[in-house]
Amino acid sequence: MKQTWRLLAIAALMLVTIASCNSEDEEPIGEDEVVQLCDWPTTIQLTEEQKQMRDNNNEFAWRLFRTLQEADDHQGSSILSPLSVTYLLGMMDAGAAGSTRDEITDVLGFGNDVAAVNEYCKTMIDGSAIADPAATVKTANCIEVNSARGIGLLPQFVENMKHYYYAQIDALDFTKGSTLDKINSWCKDHTDGMIPSILDELSPDQAMILLNAIYFKADWSAKFNKKNTRKMDYTLPNGTTAKRDLMHIKVRTLYGQNDTCSVLRLPFGSGAYGMYVLLPAEGLSLEELIQGMSFQNLNALLENTFFGDIDILLPKFETSSNTQLIQPLSDMGIISAFDPFGADFSNMTNAPLYVSQMLQKAKIEVNEDGAKAAAVTMAGFVLTSYQPYYNFDFHATRPFLYLILEESTRSIFFIGTYCGD
Repeated sequence: MKQTWRLLAIAALMLVTIASCNSEDEEPIGEDEVVQLCDWPTTIQLTEEQKQMRDNNNEFAWRLFRTLQEADDHQGSSILSPLSVTYLLGMMDAGAAGSTRDEITDVLGFGNDVAAVNEYCKTMIDGSAIADPAATVKTANCIEVNSARGIGLLPQFVENMKHYYYAQIDALDFTKGSTLDKINSWCKDHTDGMIPSILDELSPDQAMILLNAIYFKADWSAKFNKKNTRKMDYTLPNGTTAKRDLMHIKVRTLYGQNDTCSVLRLPFGSGAYGMYVLLPAEGLSLEELIQGMSFQNLNALLENTFFGDIDILLPKFETSSNTQLIQPLSDMGIISAFDPFGADFSNMTNAPLYVSQMLQKAKIEVNEDGAKAAAVTMAGFVLTSYQPYYNFDFHATRPFLYLILEESTRSIFFIGTYCGD
């Protein structure tokens, strides 16, 4: 009898152990969580003039993104930092003159007051670094001059670059292989290794290179539980499905919708930065969403969000992009800067220069803890000859658009698409 009870006790213990293991392995996806909404610890203070510059620059960001998307086949994921392009164009603008400056400032929407452009960029660089102590945002600028070509920068340009853009300025011999290594190491060091290099080779004919790097890293205000990540069906742009890792959480956050899409805000850290995910309405492709959207209705959509208890499915993903910028910027109106017979950078140097190469490498990683993103933009110069809460599902199981914004200025740091690749 004692042996029977002993066996029954062991069996019961085994059943309890098995049940507890199964309970842990098969934990229901997504317990309810509520994001603790915080006041933004620091706002970036903009003057009225700078607020208009911000709005115009966000218009530029959207136009650049749309121009790039229209040139693509919309079948692959993408990532762009329009703010990185802005900073690089701001440095170019400070050294430009005549029609070259006019074209750059017209496309950026900044006006022809170069001092105001420089001050705006400095305000954004300074403010973004301290906007949220729970987020890491770093901006760096660099000018590498080919000492072998005897290029000399004008003193006022050098002073402006150091004061407004905190630019590192070096004279390097572009005929030496070690110079390429130094340039690529600068990119790696200022993006925490996310962009290990910007160039595969360096021409000794290159006169000068301008570089901007932006690095962003922050945890979600409410992290996804890794136990709730599952392989689930994701619909690719061609209509087929593939298994992808979908993260799951239920949070109280900002949500909005219209006839073309729904939008969700996922705040980072203390709330100074946020990711906005735009999911096309059923039956509407990502390409159709982007083509039919202007900056004005994008901004209106973001403004008309409300709090809701949102059941979220979001892929964890990594995306890298290598974007050539001369053609899209030419299409937008910057033409003479890339013209060996029309470029005017006489406020930068006495040497006759034009931009022969301009590109951006960018990368983003999104997982249960948060997101990190980085971009390096390069220009190479050569000599001429409170309300009710509602329940909604936001299941991003098909291609979507996303933006990472600094909330107090609504400046677009990164914008991209995820298509399942």
